[in-house]
Amino acid sequence: MERLTTDRGFWKAIGFSIITFGFYGTYLVYAFAKETNLACEGDGKHTRGLLGFILLTIVTFGIYAIVWYCSLIDRRGNFLIKNGKPEVVKSSTYLLTIFLLGNITLGIMHLIMYCKILYQQNAVNELYNEKLG
Repeated sequence: MERLTTDRGFWKAIGFSIITFGFYGTYLVYAFAKETNLACEGDGKHTRGLLGFILLTIVTFGIYAIVWYCSLIDRRGNFLIKNGKPEVVKSSTYLLTIFLLGNITLGIMHLIMYCKILYQQNAVNELYNEKLG
């Protein structure tokens, strides 16, 4: 079994995304799906990968990306709660942020939510690595 990355930081992700013209952000979608499917394997759910994410986001004019992130956040949150760890973010907070607070704060809340999503993935990966030993 492979150990999952637990040190993704906000500034590193933003910096790499800028340097790579957004390709690092696309890689993170792939990594989030892969790592979540691996860590949350026993829950009977599956997070669609990068190709499905891109195609369905295009077809639905961006709506699928919101649905994908909400289901990802909920799946990881359930995994953390099941294993006695606190949730980092909830999908309701995500939706409130992107639809209301994100625009009012000129996008700053979008960045904060992205940071929380990164930290939630780090927490899931850390718990998975602990289970591996």
